[in-house]
Amino acid sequence: MNLFRVDFIQGKTDAADYNQVKHSLVDTSAIRKIISLSVSSEKLMSVSNYTREPRRVTFECFPTAWIQEYILSGDYEHDRYISHYEVKIYRDTVLFFTGIIVTSNISYDVATDVLKFTCFDKIKLLSVFSDLTHNYNLTAGYLPAWILSYYIQDIRQAIPVNIPYLSQFTVPTLDIPMGTPETIARVEYDDMRLLPINTPAWSYDYHATSWATPLFGYIIYAPSNRVTFIFAHKVVIAGTNNGIEAAYQMRLRGRIYDFYNSICPVVDDYDQKTGWIYDPDELESPYNELLAFFLKRGISQANMSSLSSGGSIDSRAYGRSHYVNYWVEATCYGNLYPSRLQLGKGYETHQDEDTENLKALQAMLMFYNATVYTDAIGRIVLANKGSYPATVAEIDDDDVVSMSVKRGNQEVPDMGTLDVLAGDTEQLHKLIRQHLIAFYGNIWSIDVVIDQLTKYDLSLQCKIQIKDNIYAITELERDYINDEYKVKAWQL
Repeated sequence: MNLFRVDFIQGKTDAADYNQVKHSLVDTSAIRKIISLSVSSEKLMSVSNYTREPRRVTFECFPTAWIQEYILSGDYEHDRYISHYEVKIYRDTVLFFTGIIVTSNISYDVATDVLKFTCFDKIKLLSVFSDLTHNYNLTAGYLPAWILSYYIQDIRQAIPVNIPYLSQFTVPTLDIPMGTPETIARVEYDDMRLLPINTPAWSYDYHATSWATPLFGYIIYAPSNRVTFIFAHKVVIAGTNNGIEAAYQMRLRGRIYDFYNSICPVVDDYDQKTGWIYDPDELESPYNELLAFFLKRGISQANMSSLSSGGSIDSRAYGRSHYVNYWVEATCYGNLYPSRLQLGKGYETHQDEDTENLKALQAMLMFYNATVYTDAIGRIVLANKGSYPATVAEIDDDDVVSMSVKRGNQEVPDMGTLDVLAGDTEQLHKLIRQHLIAFYGNIWSIDVVIDQLTKYDLSLQCKIQIKDNIYAITELERDYINDEYKVKAWQL
């Protein structure tokens, strides 16, 4: 029949008639109230586009008295031209779209008396309220679903609107093999051991108070989801004049690497080389300054003398290596993906600092190669791109109108999206970029037109079988005029 119904629902959550149908436009076989209607495709985001275009429905109708009063008057709106009223749209009694009305996207042709609505799914609210910020200050970080939920919560505080959401996301695995661990910090100290050139009067050697090797290792803060790598070294050079020890130079180096988001360091350092000191008692003061540098960060001498050689946290293991007299390294292997993300610069400054919600969401989606989309009842769904339901819809050969096959898109992602994460994300850029390029580069995709909308219940990420191959849907458009699905899908 291809008959449509548009219900206008009270969407203002503090209204007495919240969630009630207040007006309807209903097609019948005799009278069509919907002059025209088109639906944009449902899409998973591409590798680099994490702004996420909302799904749209455009329909034309003649303005009724109710529409004139409650939509066109402008008296029933939240801030930013968001109508109090939402829409549920049905085709032949089947609900296929739930969304919001943005009144600035309504146009009225006075000559023909035709009103054109463009309605959006609720992902549109994420861009409309892209300026909202949040103070991300939980020490251990945020589960991915929390990042979406806090954004939604902040929008709800701005306007009384319901934004249902569903998380189908699970933390994926991106392994750094134990045999080839990633170097996440390196401290060189060979320059500290360089001796001055001897002269006829003066000769130089290491003083007995020098440390034979540096102190280096880890403190694991499991409840805080944080790993700290520490390096400390003291070298004292003694100058001997005509066989008498007469001058001293102390060289001190301290490094503190606080790792957030697995391998993103925030680095504090201390470097000092004294001038020549002729009273050995004066060497105590610069050494105390090194100890004070660590103590300021809560690291005592006892902590420094009991550093661990490594440890495990959140499915990752940390280790160390040492090229004696030259450098030490901190290494990492295991699952690169943490279960929680630490967002914003407040972790680095230890002060309350707000972060843009949209940037936090985009970073989370890129980092985990995740996506958001809406379902027919209007929920925002958070899901993994590479995760699909077990059931498979078998498409009859006679219903495949056309089909073409091509390689996946190997576009280079904009890794700057990750810079909102706490810590230095440079190393993370490299690993995530390689993973994303490999993920998309290994994909074969299809463009297929499938006949008979009512025969198949298709949705984003569901699996279809055409001949002997199985595919996962990444883009879906319903052509109600021709009774066809237009589908893009990845071969599994």
